[in-house]
This record gives sequence, structure tokens and C-alpha cells, in this order.
Amino acid sequence: MAVWEEYLANQANIDGIQMTWNLWPHSRIDAQRLVVPVTAFFTPLKERPSDQPHQPPLEYDPVLCQKTSCKAVLNALCTVDFRNKTWICPFCNQRNPFPPHYSMIAEDNRPPELYPQFTTIEYTLKKATTLPPIFVFVVDTCLSAEELKALKESIQTALSLLPADALVGLITFGRMIEIHELNVQGISRAYVFKGSKEINQKQIRDVLTMNIGRPVNVGATPGAHHQQVGSGTPCSASQQRPGYSMGLASVPGPL
Repeated sequence: MAVWEEYLANQANIDGIQMTWNLWPHSRIDAQRLVVPVTAFFTPLKERPSDQPHQPPLEYDPVLCQKTSCKAVLNALCTVDFRNKTWICPFCNQRNPFPPHYSMIAEDNRPPELYPQFTTIEYTLKKATTLPPIFVFVVDTCLSAEELKALKESIQTALSLLPADALVGLITFGRMIEIHELNVQGISRAYVFKGSKEINQKQIRDVLTMNIGRPVNVGATPGAHHQQVGSGTPCSASQQRPGYSMGLASVPGPL
């Protein structure tokens, strides 16, 4: 067990990734019994230790699983059939053909993403993205006043370093989960979900997308305003810089 824990700690140090569970559930029943879902905590832009092999960013798009509900990326943990030029996705077991430009792939001629020592691969995408970068800050308000103040200051610093066109979202959670609306000038507004009530994805999606792009009501009185789910008409929950500092200032104290 000590060896396994040491391996996990070493991988977290190398790749900046930690999982809520380090073993996959063996069945759907086991998956449903999980109190905490299988989730990865990832540290973006983490530098690899100098003593670890480093692969420069690849100048092509990643190869994806063809299953519509999966789209996992080809990696060293996939089962590869070099003879038939196919690979099996370890997440959904879909068998996928390699694209034409992988025709020369072989046991002794692998692309970098299939070498096990390169546990993190970066790609320089050829397809231009149509969206600006998106950053969502998820804040646990169950902190002491001093810790919460320090956290706000850290987030303010992070915000000042974001690209000018970045989209920013803010979610806070304590006894209640609040999704803050940041595109309302002069008004602090949040949509509140009860922490004790289970809300499905469709309800959340409906709340956040019902009226995106519509102008805010003229003549609204500045000040804090909270809406329960389904009690009003929401607008976009994200905002381009500047305009999100007021939402951050409205984060409540310790709960």
C-alpha cells in the first residue's frame, strides 16, 4: 500500500493531477453507490519537474474517440493494434481507426502521445476556436473570515492576470450554492440552489441559458438581489473583463 500511495503522490507532483478515487468502479451498481463522483483535480500550466522527460507541444490536433458520448483522447493507456491500425478507448471500449496521417505507425514508430513516459501531452490546435478562454471560480465559503479575505485577494490577483477577452464565471457554495450573475452593471445578483435539494442538469441549464443575451431591466435598483431557481428570468452567468469585481465583492462571509 505504501508503494501505491508513493506512486500516486509522485504522479500528482509530476502532472498536477489528483483523483477523488484511484480505482474505477467495477460495475454500474458500484458507480451509483459512490458518495463522491469520480473526478480529477487538474492544475493548469503546471511545470514538470526538471528531472522528468519533457515533450514539447505537439503541432497537430489530438486523436479522439469516435463515440459521440465519449471523445476521449488517444493516450499511452489505450490498447493499440498496430497491424490493423486501430486503437481501443479505455473509457468506453470503442474500437477506433487511426486517421490517415498515422499510416506509418508501428511498434517501433509511435507518436509521442503513445509513449508512457509522457504522462502529460500538450497540443497546439490547428482548428481556430470560436470562443474566448473561460474561467470559472468555484469558492467554498465555509472558511474563517480571515481565510475568505485572503482567498478574495488571491482571486482578484488571478483576475488581473487573465486575458482581456476572457469569460469569467463565479460559483460559491456553503449551505446554499449560488451562481453569480456578473453581467449586470450596478447590481449584485445570484441564483440560489438549496444545498439539501437535488437539482438535475436540465434545471441548471434552463436557469443559466433561458435569456442569455437579453438586456437587463432598465431602472433596476442597485443592491444585492438573490433569486431561487425558477423564480425569475436569468441572464448570462459569465462576464468579460472588466465587470466581475462586484460579483466577487458580494461573496458572503463564512457559513
